[in-house]
Amino acid sequence: MAGGIRAPIYLHKGEYDSGDFRAVLSDIRGFNIGVIPGSAGDAFKVSAIAGSSARVAVNGGRAWVPLTKAGIRDSRHAFYVDLPSPGVQFNLATASATADRYDLVIARVSDDNDVTAYAEVPLANYAPGNMAAGWCVDVVRGTDGAAAPSVPYDSYLVLAKVRVRKGATSLTAADIEDLRYSTTGQGDPTVLAPVRTAAGQSVAAVAGSQSRGGLIYSSDEDRIYVKGTTDAKPLVNRAFMTGQTGRGSSGWWGVDSPDANGAGLVLRYDGPAATYDRVGILNYQIRVVGADNREGWHSIHTWSDTAFYWESLRKYERQVSGLTPHWGSAQVLIPKNKPLKVWHSLYAQGGWAYFDEWQSYSQMTIIPLE
Repeated sequence: MAGGIRAPIYLHKGEYDSGDFRAVLSDIRGFNIGVIPGSAGDAFKVSAIAGSSARVAVNGGRAWVPLTKAGIRDSRHAFYVDLPSPGVQFNLATASATADRYDLVIARVSDDNDVTAYAEVPLANYAPGNMAAGWCVDVVRGTDGAAAPSVPYDSYLVLAKVRVRKGATSLTAADIEDLRYSTTGQGDPTVLAPVRTAAGQSVAAVAGSQSRGGLIYSSDEDRIYVKGTTDAKPLVNRAFMTGQTGRGSSGWWGVDSPDANGAGLVLRYDGPAATYDRVGILNYQIRVVGADNREGWHSIHTWSDTAFYWESLRKYERQVSGLTPHWGSAQVLIPKNKPLKVWHSLYAQGGWAYFDEWQSYSQMTIIPLE
């Protein structure tokens, strides 16, 4: 039926009411309750309508509203409600001239005796027991100058807390606090079981079947992806890569001027390009040795895609029994559509110091950016 789903009557050696029907459904849905986010995660989301009076919109969506009586939840029962897209819009009460007010936007259900009435807009000034059998989107109006009100009803979900500022004639996004999942007992019931690709199957081929926030395991890459707003991205791309380099015939000697072409390179990371920017967070300890009885300045430079990002603290030392290691951290940008190319270079005044692989390491975590 347009505007909601109602439970049918079951007759079998007597009458089974909608509560019995929902008890059966609870075995299917489990014991979670709350808003079912949908693929975009915006089901029942409350938003401000810009340029209007104190007016809000509630997106269409589906939810399980917990059955409560006298404030006690019955874990075996919940009401399935359906608000057809695009949802509803309505005005809140006029703002006070002297103080802010907090209103709660809720979805609530009355006792349902086989008939699910559907309210296209909230009914004003509710009193307990005032609503016909069914469910609707409702507003619990707060008191001027006070905190958010408590909900005086049974069987409800809080969708949002709205701040109606004194003297305001419109709302902004900052005035609306999304409470669809943060209120005690209001869980996100969407099943986010990991999806696994078959051998030779791309992550994109299965991403459409995963909900936002769900995980996808790539069998070929041995890597976990997370489903974002539009597509899936690596949760951590080669999470703990250890820098690698090659030794020349005379070792890894520092240079006077490390540059974008790799002069002085001692440790490096490489990998494929991605269609989005990434941040690399590096932690390193790099041991340096100098030529006997030589002295001078030395430091470690960090680069990404030919861009210089960081130089460690420069040290002036004389080679006797080994130089003080460099240790530190750095953050770099790995630009989209370009191969991963991050490295450390050794600056050594006059080229007198060189990299010692003993007790040297670099570790990088790569985080995709939306």
